[in-house]
Amino acid sequence: MDRDEKKKRAEDVDRFWDIDALIPPKRAPRYPSDTDPVEITVDVPEKTAESRSREIPIPAPGEEPRRRFIPPHTAEEEKRPSADEEYIPENALIHRVRLFRWRSNYRYYESFARDAMRLRDVKGVECLRVPFFSYVPQYSQMSRQQLEWYLWWRENLRQGDCLACDYSYVLLFVYEIINLSGETDARRSQELLCRVWVNYRKTYPQLDSCLPEWICDFSLIHRLPPPESCVGSLLREVMSHCTLKEFYVPAGDADVTVRALLTFCSNYDHRKSKFCTPERQKTYDRAVACALRAVASHTSEAGKPFLMVGMDDSRLVRDAYAGALCSYRIKRRIEVEFCSFSRSHELRYLITDVVKYTENRLRAHFGVRSRLSIYALPTEIRALLDRVLDELLPAKEAASTKKKREEAREAEYERLYDLPRKDFSLSDAAEIERLSWDTTERLVEAFEEAADGERAETATQPQIPAQPPIAEEAPSEDSGAWKPYLALLGAIREEDFAEQRAAASAAGVPLEVLVDEVNALAADLLGDILLEENGEGYAVIEDYRETLAALIGQG
Repeated sequence: MDRDEKKKRAEDVDRFWDIDALIPPKRAPRYPSDTDPVEITVDVPEKTAESRSREIPIPAPGEEPRRRFIPPHTAEEEKRPSADEEYIPENALIHRVRLFRWRSNYRYYESFARDAMRLRDVKGVECLRVPFFSYVPQYSQMSRQQLEWYLWWRENLRQGDCLACDYSYVLLFVYEIINLSGETDARRSQELLCRVWVNYRKTYPQLDSCLPEWICDFSLIHRLPPPESCVGSLLREVMSHCTLKEFYVPAGDADVTVRALLTFCSNYDHRKSKFCTPERQKTYDRAVACALRAVASHTSEAGKPFLMVGMDDSRLVRDAYAGALCSYRIKRRIEVEFCSFSRSHELRYLITDVVKYTENRLRAHFGVRSRLSIYALPTEIRALLDRVLDELLPAKEAASTKKKREEAREAEYERLYDLPRKDFSLSDAAEIERLSWDTTERLVEAFEEAADGERAETATQPQIPAQPPIAEEAPSEDSGAWKPYLALLGAIREEDFAEQRAAASAAGVPLEVLVDEVNALAADLLGDILLEENGEGYAVIEDYRETLAALIGQG
């Protein structure tokens, strides 16, 4: 093969991978070269009565234009139409509920509603389980065997026996309850919706994203209180997945109110504290619950909870059964006026400080010296918490009583090492004297031998002149660092609680913050904190009274 053939073969191989060579070439469009104008004739149809009615009338000069008719279900309807239903529920946080009918008459779910009505009272017969899947399950999508299994499963569910089944069957049953809500007992339907969510939420976690919202919508439309099965042990879960959390806080239930406040209105969780050990957890929970219950009852008046906080009303507008297969006859637009406890910053700060203050009292009760900082707790709330916690927690014993108990324990401990009592005996005394002289002789001989050896060693070694001892400097504390706190330290030494508050006011910070700064400085210089809480104010730790006097003297 010569050189030209090799070159041609290489070019053919390269052209094999050329994609552009396989695409047919595009032809350039042909435009007429003649640019002279051409006359075109258009036939205009004659105007009839029907065509004249479709014309838009043009008003004459000075004439008012005619208004165009707008259907009531379009976007240009009146801004705030009147509600079809309006009521005030028995809920301290929800003030008013307005219900509006759905204004668009869509028809694509009406066949499902008719099938649900037809199969509502059909009894199921025991049969084998048949799988079924659909993103939007409907009766028309099921085979005969699937429909028979669904009816049998539904019959058991209504009786309280929740059999294992596919997610599409569960969703179909929920759609059935929603579309038959006007034809069945509302309380029974609410109970069935809650039963489905409680029993199948672990198997199908996606139910958490829809059923808490649909249960709330169903209850608001039919004027029902929150279901007890959801308010019980699942209160945190159902409120976490519902936009209108206030619906699940029933009126007059202090325990549910306290649990809701701890879950959604506190920036501090006392159960995560390192001092809340398993042995102390019950005491912590009981004390925090009693403190919050007392604050909630104190700040409420005439059925209006948390009056002191001054929360503003909120307004929520939502479409009922969002994402569900629902007939337009059941669909509603809901408008709720409520007092939002989960969105109030003032209430969140108050509840957080109440929890921290309660834990500080618990730490003092258990002998823990460190404290949490509290910034904005009103004086009357402090006094209320002190009264409640004084009854709940036993008072600290006085210093004199504590000292007597310590002395009694020390005396009891020392009695364990007392010598046994024995009658006086001359023979025993003579034996003791003899043994003591023997011991003295042995010690004298041992010291003489050691002295002889030391003298012999000193004679063989060169003498080194002795150096004068170096005096050790006594540790000194930085007295300048304590100057900003001398007024507070003097008030604490005199146990003058009013003067302590005055010193904190003069410094421009809360008393707790000023005490934390003193303890932090003491930890750096002394290795331990200096002050601890004592009743209404703060006192020095007994072991550091002399240290406090020295610091005040240095200042």
